[in-house]
Amino acid sequence: VKYNLKIIRFTMSTNEKETFINSIHPFELLSPQDLQKCIKNMDIAYYPKGEVIIEPEKIADIFFVIIKGAVEEFEAEELVGELHEMDSFDSDSLIYGKTKYRFVVSEDLICYELKKKTFLELLERNNEFKNFFLNNMVERFQTLKQKEYTSELSTFMVARVNEVFLHEPCIVSATTPIKDSIEKSINLKTSTIIVKRAEEDFGVVTDTDLKRDVLLGGVAQHEKISSIARFPIIAINHDDFLFNALLILTKHSIKRVAVKKKGEIVGILEQIDLLSYFANHTHIIAKQINNAKNLEDLKNASRDSINTVKALSAKGVKVDHISKLVSEFNTKIYEQVFKMTLPKDLHKKCALIVMGSEGRSEQIVKTDQDNALIIKDKEDVEQFRPYMEKVTEALIELGFPPCEGNIMVSNPYWCKSYTEYREEVYHWIENPDMESYMNFAIFFDSKFIAGDERLLKDIKADIFEKVKNKDVFMAYFARATLIFETPIGMFSNLIAKKDSIDLKKGGIFAIVHGVRSLALENGIYATTTTERIAKLEHKEILEEEQAEELIEAFDTLGTLRLKQQLKCIQKEAPVNNFLKIDKIGKLERDLLKDSFKIVDKFKKTIEHHFKLDYMR
Repeated sequence: VKYNLKIIRFTMSTNEKETFINSIHPFELLSPQDLQKCIKNMDIAYYPKGEVIIEPEKIADIFFVIIKGAVEEFEAEELVGELHEMDSFDSDSLIYGKTKYRFVVSEDLICYELKKKTFLELLERNNEFKNFFLNNMVERFQTLKQKEYTSELSTFMVARVNEVFLHEPCIVSATTPIKDSIEKSINLKTSTIIVKRAEEDFGVVTDTDLKRDVLLGGVAQHEKISSIARFPIIAINHDDFLFNALLILTKHSIKRVAVKKKGEIVGILEQIDLLSYFANHTHIIAKQINNAKNLEDLKNASRDSINTVKALSAKGVKVDHISKLVSEFNTKIYEQVFKMTLPKDLHKKCALIVMGSEGRSEQIVKTDQDNALIIKDKEDVEQFRPYMEKVTEALIELGFPPCEGNIMVSNPYWCKSYTEYREEVYHWIENPDMESYMNFAIFFDSKFIAGDERLLKDIKADIFEKVKNKDVFMAYFARATLIFETPIGMFSNLIAKKDSIDLKKGGIFAIVHGVRSLALENGIYATTTTERIAKLEHKEILEEEQAEELIEAFDTLGTLRLKQQLKCIQKEAPVNNFLKIDKIGKLERDLLKDSFKIVDKFKKTIEHHFKLDYMR
């Protein structure tokens, strides 16, 4: 035990030591024998605040694991990270024999020290352990995420039958003629006829039964439906586990099962819907939206989309995939509202668009509306406005909150002619102020929903033409990337104070706006942040490694944000972006800290690329 090379006393039992080390990734990957070797070769050391442990001119021959205290990590004179309890450093010094970082004790430090020789021996004896330290940041991200997400219980295993989409049952009495029963099933758009013979006594007739008995068997259509029904129907209770429904379908080799509640049939669960639910149950929601006849039908689909988000998030599906899926749902809902509200003869005389996060396909939980209507020239704009007020009201009813900034089709500013929008774009670029920059950024992220898509495409093409060689405009536009501080060194204070961090301001916004600025400058039409990053990499504006890091950081921040938003929904509280650091596990804290490092590095890229340092 060391204190400036002097021995001090610190006690921890062998079992406590083993439990502590085994709880730190990737030490749990070690075999029992290697873990014991590791523990036996660890000393406990103490370093006072202010001491420099490692720097480029002072390479350590020790791997450090923090028990208590904090260490700041600097690159040159800039703080790039802060390490706390259960964090470790510095494998790079031991593996590569050099470092560009300086590690300084910021709070009196008690730590385990593992000698270089033992550390390197452990690397050679365990490939998974070795790969973690040799991987680049992106691979480490993926390793940590896999460990984090596989520890969560999937909601698919505890979902109930009444949580999924059930088809309306076609129920007829046993004495109903076959012909009348078929007509009723056609009206209800179902291939299954439920035959009620007595109280709680039900049978079933399927398309296969009709083909076999009526078409091929010659049973007359005026005969009673009960003559070809199979009794009893196979059913499951509405509050039973969904997984049990899957077992029933498998056991009996059937494609559908009746759902009972208090002895009555309340719905039919189809095999395709059940399997779709276990996959991602997107098929059912899309079907609900497409078949919707009114707002009430759309409400049910909108509610189901939240359940989909919860299920996919719990299963560890990447936020980027979830957001694209939800965007498809929302696009279909917007399109249906457009068709239900606007007279058919006006559909091709305008273009309904969504903007901002919805336009980027990155709004998973409905936070607000950002939409607009572009109307063809020579059309009477006033005739569209009453309908657009109804569109806004309908969307609010469907759970899309009104925009606080009134960026909605019901606002005349966002419901005008094609030429007026072109003039507005010109004003935003040539006479910019803070509001102009904001409106321009929101509109630039727009996505077509319904109507005539050429109206938006032509304005987008005009935007790219107008910003060419507008270096001053681009610099001021991109400068917003730096507006919020990246909270790299705040973790210990936030944990101690049980305070929160704004994920959007702390990291998400910088990635979104920085990437948006580069996309605008380079004529990239894609609207999602990840697609823009991929195209920037393809154009060699971003290096491959930085592009991969940005995507991983964006996914991490988005995942943590989504979890927080779902917690708000569960508590029926207003949705927000604030995450309490003390409420998340160490793995998530590690991912968050690495994400903020990437964000900070990217902000420097934007600052250098657009020469923002000359604007100060």
